[in-house]
Amino acid sequence: MTPQQLYSLIKETTNYNLHSHTEFCDGHAPIAKMADTAAEAGMSVWAATPHSPVCLESQCNMSEKSVPEFLSQCDSARERHAGNMRFLTSMEIDFVSRDFGPHIDYFQRLPLDFRLGSVHFVPTQDGVWLDCDGRFERFAGYLRDGFRGDLRYVVEKYFEQVLTMLELGGIDMLGHFDKIIGNAALADPSIETQKWYEALVDDVVSHAAASGVVVEINTKAILDKGRFFPDRRWWDKLKSAGVPVAINSDAHYPDKVNLGRAEALSLWEES
Repeated sequence: MTPQQLYSLIKETTNYNLHSHTEFCDGHAPIAKMADTAAEAGMSVWAATPHSPVCLESQCNMSEKSVPEFLSQCDSARERHAGNMRFLTSMEIDFVSRDFGPHIDYFQRLPLDFRLGSVHFVPTQDGVWLDCDGRFERFAGYLRDGFRGDLRYVVEKYFEQVLTMLELGGIDMLGHFDKIIGNAALADPSIETQKWYEALVDDVVSHAAASGVVVEINTKAILDKGRFFPDRRWWDKLKSAGVPVAINSDAHYPDKVNLGRAEALSLWEES
């Protein structure tokens, strides 16, 4: 499925979610339960997107050996909901480096309906890869001990990762492209007002527009952090660039299959 086909699938309905996690990674319910809950919530299109196998040690990512079972369970969910919901098989594929990301043969050969590409891991100045998502307390420790206290380095390197992923291709949808700011803004609340940071956002928007990928507006953190990814202040840039957008809840629990989406959809229409 191309990005254009993916966008065509959702642009006529708001009853979709193209980003969700299950027990195959760091989600908290089986695929069948998540899919059943989505269908009960009136979803027309639903995608399972576990954190992909990764070349680094990670408790959040699925293992390569579990991929066949994941694909089998997706086939079962697709058949189960054939009459009431379009079920899509995907992965949230981590971009780590030019040697490992959505573009490599392994992921391109998997029978996925589409590929969601995201960045979570950022290399330190010494070449150690650290997961900069998750709890701020962990991030603060990494910032102090792993990144030598250089917050700008972390943010710029994160965005460099996003841009390289777009350059190398292999994705149909770009996940939460400014997710680093969820923790970075807690370390420095002024960071999003700085010109150098806005320039990073502009680079991603222009590269995304040129590549033709769908860009995600991620609603997962609306309750605990009161924000979307990308932040609402940048939505006009996406609209001006004509970037196709999907609004996803990044659900890790069945009761969050639609979390924040209604608010984001309304705000998107107003922006």
